[in-house]
Amino acid sequence: MNGVEVSPWTLRYVAVAVGSFLLAQVLVVTGLSYPALPTAAPTTLVTVHLITIGWLSLLMLGVLHQFIPVIGAKRLRSQPASGATFWLVTAGFVLLVAGFLTMPGPLLPIGGTLVVAGVLVAVWNLGTTLAASRPLRLPARYVAASLGFLTATVLLGLSFATALTIPVVFSATAGMALLTSGLALHLLGGIGGWFGLTAMGVADRLLAMFALAPEDRGRIRHWAFWLTSSGMGVAWLAGFSLMFAQSAVLSDIGSLGWAALFAGVALYLLDMRELYRRRRRRELEANSAFGRVSLWALGIAAACVASAAAFSRLGALAPALAYALLVGWLSGLALSQLYKIVPFLTWLERYGKTLGKVKVPRVQDLVVERRARPLFWLYFAGAVLGTAGMAGDLGWLVRAATAITCVATAGIARELWLVRRGAAPQGHTGQETA
Repeated sequence: MNGVEVSPWTLRYVAVAVGSFLLAQVLVVTGLSYPALPTAAPTTLVTVHLITIGWLSLLMLGVLHQFIPVIGAKRLRSQPASGATFWLVTAGFVLLVAGFLTMPGPLLPIGGTLVVAGVLVAVWNLGTTLAASRPLRLPARYVAASLGFLTATVLLGLSFATALTIPVVFSATAGMALLTSGLALHLLGGIGGWFGLTAMGVADRLLAMFALAPEDRGRIRHWAFWLTSSGMGVAWLAGFSLMFAQSAVLSDIGSLGWAALFAGVALYLLDMRELYRRRRRRELEANSAFGRVSLWALGIAAACVASAAAFSRLGALAPALAYALLVGWLSGLALSQLYKIVPFLTWLERYGKTLGKVKVPRVQDLVVERRARPLFWLYFAGAVLGTAGMAGDLGWLVRAATAITCVATAGIARELWLVRRGAAPQGHTGQETA
């Protein structure tokens, strides 16, 4: 661990991201968003983007600026560019929120432009760092693919903002196709391509590292990556082409892409099962234990998506499935890994330069798991209830479940804040070994 450079920006991304997630949940609980209000209500759109941009996108960008140099053993191309991305995306996101609340108006496309600019800076910064790290290890390949989907997703989102506020930019046919069929592509590119592939790559590396599992677990890992990423790409490109030209051939190609995607996810989950089976750390720490719970959420949600599509029920169950993926899998995985990432970066800041010279506490001594574990169980219980509420169209249950996840999220955020303050007890003084 000597020589690991701590990005000065990563924890700023994390702070804004966690605050955005808490605010989104508060809007749902107080009835200022869906399900108390329609899906097209301005505050519902604010809530959606608090989760997708404010929470998950900012968090993943922050983590990647720390993660990519570690897995590639190369310095980040530019730390100032990491700061530029943070300020551009954060400022753009704030303007997007203001734009949704004041539609129609110029703030929406201006905010979207700033977000796109910040993303392009990040893609350049992270992409050139990856290019210098070739040949890429498997987690880096996931990230490289996810950056492509991130670019496509934000450009499509900017097109939505422009079509909503400056409709004369598009023809009537193109604008209608964009605002109807394009939404599904936006969700696929964002949830599946950007969030999903990033989460899969980061989890592959972090769970193996912290559970002391072998990184080389056979060819199944590589098949999982190629099927998932290429299947998602084929499905996305076929869907994009179908917006402008209906074709049975394109539809069949898209179906093949979806089949490859689900096969890849299944193989990925089998590989994660092998990771946990072959781990050398028998007693799982909280991040690894609840990371496994989030993987169960992915498996169940993926199986439900496949079943709903087979029985033509995908449209009716889409809100519940999106909730399961966003809240159960992605947000659950994010919170569980933050419980290790924040203490680990804090430990590096405090003790990295003295490691090997004096006795230092372990990373695990910076947290109090007996306090945190009930919070994680509470969070996942709320996620299950919320998914059930979405599936049954029970708005009161969704709001009650979100209140549960909000309390749990706030509790986990408090634990991370205590780590940063140095308030957690340090019960050991042995040398860090993991």
